[in-house]
Amino acid sequence: MSPIPTPTPTRGHEAHLACTVRPWAQFPLARALRGIRTAGYDAVALPVHGVTEVITPDTPATRAAEVAALIRDHGLRLLVLSHAADLDGPDERALDALRRQIDHCARLGVTTLVDMGCPELTHGDRYLRLMAAAAPSAAAHGVTIAVKPHGGLTRSAADTLSVVQRVGHEAFQACWDPGNLVHYGGKPPADGLAELAPYIAAVGARDHPVRGSNRATATGGMPPAITPGDGIVDFTSLYRTLRAHGFTGPSAVESVTRLGTVEELDSEAERARHHLRDALAGRPPAGRSRPAPAIPADRSCSLIARTAAEDPIGTARPFDRFLMLELPLPWPPGMGTPVWETDRVPAPLRAALRTATRRTTERGLTMKTFAAAPDPDYSTPWQMRIIRFDRAPGPAAPLTRIEHHLPADRAPALIDALFTEDPAALAPFSAHRDRTAHRDLVVCTHASVDACCGTLGYPFYQRLRAAHGSGGAVRVWRISSFGGHRFAPTLVDFPEGRYWGNLTPDRMARLVDRTGDPADLMDLYRGWCCLPDPGEQVIERALFRHYGWDWTAHRLTLHREAATDPATDPATSRAVSAYDATVHDPRSGATHRHSAELHHLGPRPVLIGCDRTAGEIQRYTATLSDLPDHSDVDG
Repeated sequence: MSPIPTPTPTRGHEAHLACTVRPWAQFPLARALRGIRTAGYDAVALPVHGVTEVITPDTPATRAAEVAALIRDHGLRLLVLSHAADLDGPDERALDALRRQIDHCARLGVTTLVDMGCPELTHGDRYLRLMAAAAPSAAAHGVTIAVKPHGGLTRSAADTLSVVQRVGHEAFQACWDPGNLVHYGGKPPADGLAELAPYIAAVGARDHPVRGSNRATATGGMPPAITPGDGIVDFTSLYRTLRAHGFTGPSAVESVTRLGTVEELDSEAERARHHLRDALAGRPPAGRSRPAPAIPADRSCSLIARTAAEDPIGTARPFDRFLMLELPLPWPPGMGTPVWETDRVPAPLRAALRTATRRTTERGLTMKTFAAAPDPDYSTPWQMRIIRFDRAPGPAAPLTRIEHHLPADRAPALIDALFTEDPAALAPFSAHRDRTAHRDLVVCTHASVDACCGTLGYPFYQRLRAAHGSGGAVRVWRISSFGGHRFAPTLVDFPEGRYWGNLTPDRMARLVDRTGDPADLMDLYRGWCCLPDPGEQVIERALFRHYGWDWTAHRLTLHREAATDPATDPATSRAVSAYDATVHDPRSGATHRHSAELHHLGPRPVLIGCDRTAGEIQRYTATLSDLPDHSDVDG
């Protein structure tokens, strides 16, 4: 790899302005595209972080074409795709993945592929080899790879320039993201711009708030999202410098201020477009004012949810696997970054956790990794407790558990063994296996993710821990975020995998001891992690109410009777889906069947968190009716 000459400026073309779908991350893709179009954009950029519906190397070509068609149907064109290098496996696999993403670009007519860089410096040489190997393929397809400042190998403008020059190919350039440069590098937003400008092929239009503008963080949490033009970045000066070097590439709005409703997101995106259009044209900011937010800034998300009498059912995040490990506080503030991706966690452990996540994904499974604060009664200095909960194949049932308590320096090796296909890999750790049948109640107290989990979650954890977690089979942990802040205090009951929210001290004893009628607690029930669809979680709650506490020992199979679109109830004009529920009690061998009707009530706007992230949920009600019982015993 040798330094490349400064690119020859391409003049006489207009730089294009797009918007990413990230501001609408809590909404379906179609609503995000409608918001982008409503805000006046004619182009969209698809990121690879913070959203669910994106095009990645693993996306089938047919699905990518469907996404592109949906974009066109909204009067938009796809301008930018993104990529995050897979550096935890063999070089051949990383190169194959990058080439598949380049192929997506070629098929969809996208000429700019923004790469997220290399967050781990130990992977630096591999990253450079990967990009040098992929650049000729990108060039052959008319695609430019633009590496973004994203910490690690591209923490600053100077770092980014060094990476571009070391790769040494004209198809490998840079994406300027001033907000990221302030966050990761701690430098002023234009620091190094003049030197890197000849190599800049795209702009990630992210602003940075004034507070903390000269301080980088290593925790992984980004500063609050703000609309371009409201922070410290001078976009007019930025584009003036870029124009002097012939910049004609795309710019994409990365984020806007969260004001609490989707309509306000649309409005903020439009405000960003006006500001950036003025900046691209060299005009000074017009000083357009923001309308007053519909939701006051001092209203907590849990207060708003309670005031609206929001039913928490259907909000349990479904996962095939949970990995819980003891990590000391403080934890990173961001939801978008895994809790273990912080410099406070040793590099071998970070690498092992990334590999575990990748191996889980390769098996077609989902996993949530969260931190548990070490506890004086449960923990041992210099040791780490690691617990994996798994959803078993077949009917929905309580999760299986495998738990180890071992010296912290052996944790990476244990995690590698836990996620390998070799059944003998765990043999060296047998002495550290804990086979005690614990019940673990984990309470979110992650205040740096959402204030409600601190102001409501932590006091509740303290009372629950004092009353029920000091001995016996029940342990109570304070853990990192698992979503659902607006229902704080919120907990997960393991190994069942059931989520609860809006908890209060006067009702916690009934939940822990399983006394009284559980129907009296169903207004606190968020759902079961074993059921991926919110509507199915609503049906399961109806069964829970029907069977009482005995329900927790049963196995459930849900089958939707019709594969077509739901029917419409003529009396209410609401869509209705029919399900067949098979319920099995492994203690008696009895199997029962019920029919269930799921009534679709439509979407409801909600406030996802105290950072004023707007979202929406689908609402349902369910009715059950008995079918003839089966007395046969399953083998």
